[in-house]
Amino acid sequence: MGHFAKSICDCCVCPMKCILMQLMEQQITVDFLRTTFGQINISFTIDRIEDFIVFTDQGNIAICQIVALGFNMEADIKLKPIRKNFVGECACCEDPMTNLLNSMKGQKISIPSSTITEATIADVGEGIVLLKDLLTNIGVGFDLGIASTCALDIVAPPIQ
Repeated sequence: MGHFAKSICDCCVCPMKCILMQLMEQQITVDFLRTTFGQINISFTIDRIEDFIVFTDQGNIAICQIVALGFNMEADIKLKPIRKNFVGECACCEDPMTNLLNSMKGQKISIPSSTITEATIADVGEGIVLLKDLLTNIGVGFDLGIASTCALDIVAPPIQ
């Protein structure tokens, strides 16, 4: 999965890059994309990843802007192990949310600000939560989803 030097990117961008590289290698089509600017309703396949940019058949995406994505294909996703940061942005932003989600494995949640109204926490890694049975606010569902724990501001019970 690669090694990244300690930086502001090591808790969110680097783990997301590792996930995206796995999706590219497995030729997974991404069907749902949420960026820091909003939901983008396109399906795309990843052509290559270079300099923290995802090059797709639908356009190029800065990895640092990806909040969540979903897809309806089987995937073998390996997450970077959770590690404790003692200083810096990760210690106050990513670590607490990652630890919270890790304590909730198997539970159904919603992430309202990310348009995910329901999902089950399947696994948690450094800066990343793997979701299954994901449902969005427009009623579209996905088998699997990935969300950056750095970008999640609200984790709530599923919306009824």
